[in-house]
Amino acid sequence: MTYRRRRATGTLTILSLLRGLVKIALIIIASLVAFVLAAFLFLVLYGRTTGWETKSRKADQDIYDFAAGRRSATDNDALACSEGLCDETDIVLPVPSAGPEKAFAALERNIAADSDKVERVDDKSDPFYRRYVVRTQLMRFPDTVDIRWSPEGWRAMSRSLIGRSDFGGNEKRLRRWFGVTS
Repeated sequence: MTYRRRRATGTLTILSLLRGLVKIALIIIASLVAFVLAAFLFLVLYGRTTGWETKSRKADQDIYDFAAGRRSATDNDALACSEGLCDETDIVLPVPSAGPEKAFAALERNIAADSDKVERVDDKSDPFYRRYVVRTQLMRFPDTVDIRWSPEGWRAMSRSLIGRSDFGGNEKRLRRWFGVTS
């Protein structure tokens, strides 16, 4: 008896090539899943809130100088002032009818009703001034909000620390807090 070897056909070569490609695709998918899981665990264990802060970068952007009136070069801030107190305002605020204690008490009720996480960060030494760090809901990006009261009116600046655009979030926040409609 004579045995003849069969030659490998083209279909056998294509099948082994496809098997190799499937293995590579599965390895890539498994790697991506592992990366996403590791990123999720990092956010859960380390925390979304503290994840944006480092030793060199704090969430609080410090006091905003309303006199200088510097705005961000990108679209990630909102300035709100009573009539005639600021240039280039996004929102015109009403003149407060009460003293600073009552005016801030009413404002702080609106702030407490807001759904974002808000933390007061100023040193509380100036009764006419408040500064807050506000965290966005999903990613917990830190925004700093400065509010100054005077008998002439309110001045408020909300600015994002991260990103090139806030998609109108800072302006919407100030409108909610001060009860100003569009």
